[in-house]
Order: sequence, then C-alpha cells, then structure tokens
Amino acid sequence: MTLCRSTEEVQEEYLNWGEEVAYVGSIQCASCHKEHYDSFMKTGMGQSFYHATPQKSAATFTPHTIVYDTLNNFYYHPYWIGDSLMIREFRLEEKDTIHKKETYVKYIVGSGQHTNSHIIDENGYLTQAPITFYTQKGFWEIAPGFDSKLANRLNRIVGKECMTCHNSLPDFVAGSENKFNEVPLGIGCERCHGPGEVHLKKKLAGEIIDTSKYIDYSIVNPGKLSKELQMSVCQRCHAQGVAILAEGKDFDDFKPGKHLSDVMEVFLPKYDGYQTKFIMASHADRTAMSACYKNSEMTCVTCHNPHVSVKQTPTETFNNACKNCHNTNKNEVCSLGEQVRLAENDNDCSSCHMPVSPSIDIPHVTIHDHYIRKPIPEGAKDAVEQFIGLANITNPKNNDPLIRTKAYLKFYEGFQSEARMLDSAAIFLAKVPAGTAKTEASIHLAFLKDDFNKITKISIVPTAVFQDPWNWYRVGEAFYRNEKWNKAENYFQKALEERPFNLDFKNKLGSVWMKQKKLKEAKSLFAQIIQENPTHIPALNNLGFVYLNEGNVKQANAFYEKALALNPDYVPALMNTLGVLLIKQDDKGIKKILDRVLFLEPTNEKALFLKNNPAAFK
Repeated sequence: MTLCRSTEEVQEEYLNWGEEVAYVGSIQCASCHKEHYDSFMKTGMGQSFYHATPQKSAATFTPHTIVYDTLNNFYYHPYWIGDSLMIREFRLEEKDTIHKKETYVKYIVGSGQHTNSHIIDENGYLTQAPITFYTQKGFWEIAPGFDSKLANRLNRIVGKECMTCHNSLPDFVAGSENKFNEVPLGIGCERCHGPGEVHLKKKLAGEIIDTSKYIDYSIVNPGKLSKELQMSVCQRCHAQGVAILAEGKDFDDFKPGKHLSDVMEVFLPKYDGYQTKFIMASHADRTAMSACYKNSEMTCVTCHNPHVSVKQTPTETFNNACKNCHNTNKNEVCSLGEQVRLAENDNDCSSCHMPVSPSIDIPHVTIHDHYIRKPIPEGAKDAVEQFIGLANITNPKNNDPLIRTKAYLKFYEGFQSEARMLDSAAIFLAKVPAGTAKTEASIHLAFLKDDFNKITKISIVPTAVFQDPWNWYRVGEAFYRNEKWNKAENYFQKALEERPFNLDFKNKLGSVWMKQKKLKEAKSLFAQIIQENPTHIPALNNLGFVYLNEGNVKQANAFYEKALALNPDYVPALMNTLGVLLIKQDDKGIKKILDRVLFLEPTNEKALFLKNNPAAFK
C-alpha cells in the first residue's frame, strides 16, 4: 500500500485499523507531541478519570457534610483518612445509629468541571457510589439516577459501556458485567486517533511524512476526515443515549476514521415544541440539529480545539468561529448593540445562541446547549414539551424495527421506566420477522413486564444462539418463578457458559441447586462468588441458608449478619434471620424483624402469616 496520499484524494484504509494493532498509551505520544500532550491533559477528557486523591477531588469536605437519601433512608458522609477517600453510610433511629458501613472509594470520574462521581472497586468489580459532588453548585447530593428505582445504593454497576466513554479502553474481564483487570487513568490520545503502535514504529524507524501535504495513514488525524467521519469520532462519547450494538460488535470496537453506525446505533429522546430538553452528553446531536451545521462544513472542531481546555479558550476564539460564516462586522449581524452585548454577556455569541441550560439526566448541572439558533422567546421558555420518541442519530435512515425495539427496551431500563416505552417496544416488535432475534426481544419485553408465564410459553429452538446471554437468564428466571427447577437450571447454566464471571448468574444457579437439594454444589458456588466479591449480598445470604440446612445455625446467622451489615433492608436475609429466631424462640426478636419486613414489603405473604398467627412461633 502507498503510505501517503494527497489530502484531496479519496480516503483509504488506515494502517492502525487492524485488530492486531496495539494501543501504546498517551505517554508514548508525548515523546514527539509534548505540547499537544501537556495541553490535552488539562482538558476535561484528559482529566476524566483518576485515583481518588485530595489533589484530584474538586469537592469540599467538612465534618458536617451529610447527604440524606430520602428514598432509602440512609445518610452519607464523605471524608478522608490520609489520602484515602471514604464514604460512611449510616441510619438513625431516634438519634441512635442503628446501621453504619464504611466504603473505600478508589476512583473519581469526572474532570470537576461539572461533577465528581465516585467509583468503588471490589476485587476488580466496579460500582458507582451513591453520592456525587456537583461542582457548579458546590455541594454533595445523591448521584444521578439514584433517586429512582433505576438505581440504588448498591446496584449501579460500572460496565464496559460506561468505562469506554468516560475513560480510555480498559482491560475488561470477558464474561463479566463489571470486572476489570486494569483501568486507564483518563481519556487518552488514542481514543480520537486510534491505536498508535504502527505510527510509533514508523516514526522510530525514521519514516516522516509531510502532513501539510499528505495524509499519514499510520494514524488517524480526525481533522483530515470527512465531515461525517469526524462527527462519528465525537459522537462516540458526546452522543450518550441508548447504544444498540451491531451483531458481533462490542463497545471497544469503534476505530476513529470509521462510521460509528458500523459498531453501534445511538438513540436519543426527542421532544416537541422548542426542543429545549436534552441529555447532557448529546453535544454532537444538538450541533447537528443546527442550521449552522446543516448549511456548512461545520463540525465540532470548527469551534473546539480538542487539545485545549474549554476553560482556557478565550471567548473571542468561539466568536471568531461564528464570524467565519456570519461576516466580520458583528454590529451588522447581531441585533443587539455592542454596549448591550458587553453589559449583558461580555459580547459572547454563545450566551444568546447557545444558552447555558440544564440537562434532563444530570441534576444540578448546566451546559451550553449546542443547538445553535435564535434565542427562544421569553414567553415560550416555560411551555411543556412532550416526549415524541427515540431518534436514531447515527443512522437516521435505518428503520429496522428490531433495533428500535431494543432501543425502547434499553431506554426503559436505563432512563425512563414508563409503561409507554414498553408499549412502543411492542409496536415495533410486532413488525420484526420471526426468528431468534424476535424471540430474544420478546423474552426481554415479557421480562420487563413481569410476564413470566408468557416467557415459559415462548418456543425456543434448543440450538439457538442468543446474542444477549441475559435472555437465557430471563428464561431461567421465568421457570424459577414457576418452580420448574430442572428447566430453570438448564437456562441459568446456558447464561453462565456465556458469562462465567457474572456473579448474579452464578448466584441464581446456586439458588436452583438449593431448591433441588444439591446443597454441596450450591455451597461451593456461593463460596466462589464471595471469594470473587465479598460484598455480594445474595450469595452471603444464600450461603447462610445452606449452613442452616446443614444444621449449623451459628454459621448461618453469621452470614446473614454479614449480608445485613451491607444492606439492613435486604428482605431475604431478614426472613432467613427470622428463621433462626424461630428456632431460638426469640419472641422479641421475631416481632422486631416482622415489623421491619412488613414496613419494607407490606404484602409479604410469609411475614403476614407469621404476624397474624403468633402461635406459629411456638
């Protein structure tokens, strides 16, 4: 292959697209591009992810910094022990502390321009802590999404999808949901330029190309890409909506210079009216909505230098980008007089045409709305805007009903758990041709509707290969709910074959084995889970139940206590503790546990029976 082509010629394949080409790390880039490297490391991308240290944190800490979770009745206090960031969770009852748990925070995600969120690491299994520091407002509050049933204090996993947008590409443990051997520290050069191994070798070998005249095909320079391909680079992380992977693709498969839609299709919610509602990381889509974008060769880099922090970019740099198209005499273009502009907005075009606005997914944060347009009339700003659907922003012409079905299902799970999302999914699902793909989507939809009987009636070809192993789990759960233990076992095993490090899959298989009286096998599996992640509450509880069945009440109770120390509201462990108290004939303890369970689950049948039949205690 010819190594260089005129920038005017048709783009050819880059040498760093091959699967065998390695990522070398940003520090290697610094050896030749130190000025760009030093500048980039001060940007929001360069500071996106790092160890939790006092130097990294943008937060304020005082002895009285307390966040209250109204949904779950927990208090949180962040504090330092030396250079270690800790979060104390506690619960009060009549001014007495009845629960306390200390958690070590390993990482901070976020540059501090908008937020600092916090990541917990248990043997490589990453989860998000329930509190975030909102930099713009200067206070701690519940983390985004934790004030709804979409997430709670313990179940917000940080998976591959999350990590590959908020960081450079990690060393992910295949077959898991959120286990990593290693994670990088900040978004690096290769996220936008592609893997650097080929480029590095050629430069060290003395092969230099005059990039003012030619394209160096050993590395991707986004500035030399077409408008559409440039935007694909930016959309990879600045269009964070609902990402539906193409068959056989994963979140780390995208290479700069290629079409993002070859790897995934991204859907964002759209609203009617003046369309002021948007997800925070939707800059690329909002820009593409603008007449400026549609009627020119404008891309993100028209206004932004990716190597320079927005905070360090003068206002006039952005104004000049506007002037490039809107003449050079601002007084002739802008309807506001110069004195008014200087008084109101420091003569900044973006303050009127890209107003600072809140997002619909991250509270207490404002960003410039990248939908460039004339200011919205004051009287229209408070108009109610209605959700009209999900739009495919990476491949608008693709109306594949299967992809749209998946988009609504994922949107329901991650953003808005409203019945109308499932109704929309059902409408598109009806248009999907029969086959394994439709079967998978049907299972997923029925599962989200808690329609387990329907799942057990869905015909599944024994040799079927599901793209999403969670569907094997969902079928297994349906049979488990219907007490079909053998069938449930088969499907849980299929799920686990695909995801051997998914601890929830392992735990469910162990639960089936308990039902089948395979206590030895179940005990071994639960012990494996706890060895992998000592904070896996269901496994702790289940292992305690195995010990109880073996007659070891003391050991059983010890595991129940460990589970409840992590989550005092975990009803299965409370009910199992109740079993121990029944053995001990501890009437006072029984009443206390029953009251707690019925407070958490007023319709719990077993607890109601014991409450209404005190003779059962004897």
